[in-house]
Amino acid sequence: MDLVRSIIEGKIEVSKEEIHQLTSMVRDLYRSKTNVENIPSRNVFFIGDLHGEYKSISSVTQLYHKYKNHTFVFLGDYADRGPEQIETFNLVMALAIESPDRVLMLRGNHETDEVAQRYGFYTEVTRKYSFDVYGYYLHVFQVLPLAAMSNDGIFACHGGIPEGVRTINDLQSPRRFNFNFPDDVLFQLAWNDPKEADFRFAANSRGNRVKAFGRKAFDEFSDNFGVKLMFRAHEVVPKGIKTFFEDRLISIFSATYRGIATPKIVRLGAAFTIEHIDL
Repeated sequence: MDLVRSIIEGKIEVSKEEIHQLTSMVRDLYRSKTNVENIPSRNVFFIGDLHGEYKSISSVTQLYHKYKNHTFVFLGDYADRGPEQIETFNLVMALAIESPDRVLMLRGNHETDEVAQRYGFYTEVTRKYSFDVYGYYLHVFQVLPLAAMSNDGIFACHGGIPEGVRTINDLQSPRRFNFNFPDDVLFQLAWNDPKEADFRFAANSRGNRVKAFGRKAFDEFSDNFGVKLMFRAHEVVPKGIKTFFEDRLISIFSATYRGIATPKIVRLGAAFTIEHIDL
């Protein structure tokens, strides 16, 4: 745990052997988790896309030290695009290892081999280390859960509602252990986007397998699963926060994305009170 503590305290330069040690600990911790993990319904921070911005994860780490009775749910997309991709991902993993009861990492659409090879993480890791080290991270990608839910109706994932799901078993039963997303339900949990319109599912410009979900799909999902409030990430929103469906769905973006967005996270307090926090 000396390695974990040193990364949390600010160590950036790590060796190939240390990355292997760090990723192995995460794999051991997460491989037995379910696709949808249980979370509390109060005193929770939700963190959106980080995309390799170490400044954002450092701000979250300060809150992690300050709010010791809070849970931190990372909604995915830890690397790609940003200037400190490896350092950012390593720090999130270190937090998850140090406090597994307080920190939960979810998988985003960028936690796949296909996307990481296109948007920078593969290039960054293989340039600085080797293909073997990139493989260490791939094995972390495939063990991360896809969603989280509380007993009284808080639901969180990276992307959105998948088409054709009716029960929790529809989310829990697909096998997630793959470097990519061959299963459509898991793929759509990481990729789908909400649209403020009165329809169920429609085409999405992101790709053939990706769906936009409207109010009807959201209402049916909420009724079937007992969802009162949903958190997701995945889209760049200039103010860092955007709400849908009478504020029942909150989209969070926690990176600046080259100055386009104001990075924020959301704190869910008691009795569903919500606070938006600048990073």
